[in-house]
Amino acid sequence: MNNDATVASFDHNMSQSNAHSSGGGKRILDAVSALRHRNYRLYWFGQIFSVLAQNMEQVAQGWLVLELTNSPLALGLTGLAHAIPAITLTLIGGAVADRADRRRIMIAAQSGTALMFLSLSVLVLTGLAALWHVMVLAFISGSIRAFDRPSRMALLPQMVPREDIPNAVAIGGTIWQLCRLIGPAAAGMLIYFFGVGPTYVFCCLASLSAAGLWLGIRTGQPALAASGGGLLRNMMEGINFIRTNELYYTLMGMTFFNSVFGMSYLILMPVFARDILQVGSQGFGFLQTAGGAGALIGTLVVAAFSDSRRLPVQAARGATLFGALLLLFAFSPLYPLSLALAFLLGMVSQFYITAINTVLQLNLPEQLRGRVMGVHGLTWDLMPVGGMIAGTIAEFAGAPAAVAVGAIFVAGLGLWVMPIAPRFSAAERRQPNEAPVTGGAGPLIRK
Repeated sequence: MNNDATVASFDHNMSQSNAHSSGGGKRILDAVSALRHRNYRLYWFGQIFSVLAQNMEQVAQGWLVLELTNSPLALGLTGLAHAIPAITLTLIGGAVADRADRRRIMIAAQSGTALMFLSLSVLVLTGLAALWHVMVLAFISGSIRAFDRPSRMALLPQMVPREDIPNAVAIGGTIWQLCRLIGPAAAGMLIYFFGVGPTYVFCCLASLSAAGLWLGIRTGQPALAASGGGLLRNMMEGINFIRTNELYYTLMGMTFFNSVFGMSYLILMPVFARDILQVGSQGFGFLQTAGGAGALIGTLVVAAFSDSRRLPVQAARGATLFGALLLLFAFSPLYPLSLALAFLLGMVSQFYITAINTVLQLNLPEQLRGRVMGVHGLTWDLMPVGGMIAGTIAEFAGAPAAVAVGAIFVAGLGLWVMPIAPRFSAAERRQPNEAPVTGGAGPLIRK
């Protein structure tokens, strides 16, 4: 099917999602409309407990490894032990999410995570904890995440009506930003007053709370029937779908560039704070907080304008603006300016990434949702790859040059996508005589 038919399919699909918003700006101003649905409320509050535990675990794990080894290398190896299964098993996890009950996978994964936290707390409190325990459990945690994340992302459209999906995606993103601000600080306080063992106990209770809330979700939809050909064929179907559909490979490519090339500035932030801006650890903390606050604002902006039919255009503009701001940050010599840029970078990045996630959720065929969203979520596990690339460049050319290279890549892709993006949503390019190509529950938007 040609690109004009692609435009017709996407525009038809997006216009359906906005039918209920005509006749006023009430939905635009209602930034939490998705929470009126019971299933989504249970999911959302469960997410708070789950993501909070995840953020606190990162701090507790790092502190425990340092207590056991006093080795930065051990920290890196432990992170690698978590990342390897999270990356390599994601395609399998996505295929399973499209063959089984996604809600049950989420509950089982969260229960398994709680058991892992409980095991670590017992090992720490009894004085038996060793590095190999932490690394094995980090590997198990990464394996669980590979199955949990695709199911969690794919379940969302089963809990809210189509017109509330954009708002559900946006306010779901606020959880990650709030926990990014609160989780590490809460873990640090718990470790200071009570130790690592009780901190893991808290993480265990938080995970159990999430699983308990999700037990109350009733979607009323049976699990999808498995397609023929086995698990391997199911995995390849997901890859081929992305590869042959312009909308998906374009937007997911933007997410990939943001994760690998754009977000590497966060990894180099300590270098900017200490060596370039010369504000020390306190200034570094404020830079991180400014970025987190900006990201939270960015998700709220998307929630407020979640009915816009120009999300692909906004995503392309956002990527270009992010790259430009990142270039300014790379060469900023002034701490107040860098602080303001950190806030804007967090806001703009979260705005356009949330916009991309919304478009994907609105248009994915139900029978492929787990596999495609699994690959989409996988891009965030590739951030360490970007950190390694940026660190290598910084070693030889300095941190500003490393961040500038990433900024050019992200802005360049945004500029390349910008002329293409209007095709996805512009009503004047619609082909009314061509019916959308359908594939079950959603359109297959082909090149």
